[in-house]
Amino acid sequence: MSTAQSPEVRPPHADGTGGDWIFPLSETAATTRAALVSGASALSLVLLAVLATIGVVFTVTQPGSMVPWMPLALIPLAAGSIAAWRWEPIPVLGYFAIALAAIGSFIALTIAAVESPAQAFAGTAGFVLSMTTNVAVLMGAASDRWTGGIAGALGGWVLAEGTIAITASFVGLPYRLDVPPIAIALGVALGYAVVPLARARARSGTASLEQADRRTRARRLREVEGRESIAVLHDTLLGELAALAVREPGPLTDAERGRLAASLESSAMLPLLRNERIPLAAGVGAWLVSIGAAGGIRIKLEGEVATLDDVPDPAGSALRAALEQCVVNVARHSGVAEAWVAVGVSDAELSVTVVDEGVGFDPGAVPHDRLGLSESVQGRVERCGGAVRVWSSPGAGTSVHITVPLGV
Repeated sequence: MSTAQSPEVRPPHADGTGGDWIFPLSETAATTRAALVSGASALSLVLLAVLATIGVVFTVTQPGSMVPWMPLALIPLAAGSIAAWRWEPIPVLGYFAIALAAIGSFIALTIAAVESPAQAFAGTAGFVLSMTTNVAVLMGAASDRWTGGIAGALGGWVLAEGTIAITASFVGLPYRLDVPPIAIALGVALGYAVVPLARARARSGTASLEQADRRTRARRLREVEGRESIAVLHDTLLGELAALAVREPGPLTDAERGRLAASLESSAMLPLLRNERIPLAAGVGAWLVSIGAAGGIRIKLEGEVATLDDVPDPAGSALRAALEQCVVNVARHSGVAEAWVAVGVSDAELSVTVVDEGVGFDPGAVPHDRLGLSESVQGRVERCGGAVRVWSSPGAGTSVHITVPLGV
């Protein structure tokens, strides 16, 4: 007994053409922006956590070197960083709230620097004020929804440096220009400015990929339509044309007319023309029984037959056409008067097995131009995400096992 198994089928597109989706440009821009905001906000929170840890360590190991409440002054900056990260969109009052939180934090940190010997000697360029100014740059870039972070980075530095300078003049802390935050602000602004340029360059490349993808889908769609046309043609005319092609030219003999009439009687075409099949509205099971009866075959139904009526298209239409061809094949080739159709359901998958105890055949010896199983059955089912397996051997009958997903 030989076995023919279907090849692996790739999940199709929504349009049935198969392949991989290309990431849309709009989604790419939104994702890039979200990644930049998340990265800037996460780095801000990490820096603030490091500064808070340093403050606690200095307070415990070197009492008097730093005011113990300095870590508390970092909380407004942390809240502003989280708001810039999670607030989407940021309302106008939200920007004022973030700015006020930053101003309050820098006023408190400047006062803490005056009262902390470990920081006062460096003036406004001390480690804590320098690092928190960097946090303000990152927070401004993350909260900027108009220029992509450029104005936000520069604005964050101006806000922090201005607040520190004004507060320092009141509390007597020496002002010293801190160069690293300036460099970081310019670097962040430049980095955000490069993103639109890189996106513009990528856009042309993505457009080319999308065009190639559309061409590939179009070719695939034409191929699918061609295969379906072949299957439909086989279901209707090719069997009759093949019978005429194998004979010598000349008038049909009575025996040839009889064989051709018998072939037409066992196909799905003549019962349709004579309106001998009952409509699908009566149920797929009863419809298959009527097709078998028109071809002289008694079809016995077993299992969860009613489930055949619930398979959604396109899987439902493909399954019905494949089962119709299986019944027609039994009538044409098996040499028996009855066949079985067994239906089962498991794990969101429906399986149908068509069994006859007829003459059978060797699946490996079927010519490639014989389309009954390859296109009318196997091709149709595989194009909707299903699978077909055939068991047959000469003298041992034939079993065709079809599975289709119920969710397609």
